[in-house]
Amino acid sequence: MRKHSDRMMGGMALVVVLVVLAIGFHRLGPRGYQRAFMADERRIEDLRAIAEAVYYRRQAPMPATLAELPQSARISLNDPVTNAPYEYHPKSGAAYELCATFATESGAPGEANRPLHDKFWSHSKGRYCYQQDASKMPDW
Repeated sequence: MRKHSDRMMGGMALVVVLVVLAIGFHRLGPRGYQRAFMADERRIEDLRAIAEAVYYRRQAPMPATLAELPQSARISLNDPVTNAPYEYHPKSGAAYELCATFATESGAPGEANRPLHDKFWSHSKGRYCYQQDASKMPDW
């Protein structure tokens, strides 16, 4: 009788573990979504680094293109998947716009483990532009 009880408890534990794993994989989404999600995270990191570089260059005239920024191993000016350059549009004064094309929408289902970015870096799927001001210290 004891052997039967042990097997039943072991079987129930196995079922619980499998159910928890299935729920976890379902929440994470398919592998393709995770790749797209990680590429979007990289895009945000790149845009943040670009915004910081523009801010620290604020004493000089606004760069006409991203190529005018000081090159650093930390700054990537190109999309990690398509290798297309990020869009940069200087506006009047210290205002400018940074644009990228995102594969996912921030806040989409299955993003429970997404690193928390300031709401400023929220974006929709597809081409999205951030309005920036080089005269203000980035607070993200």
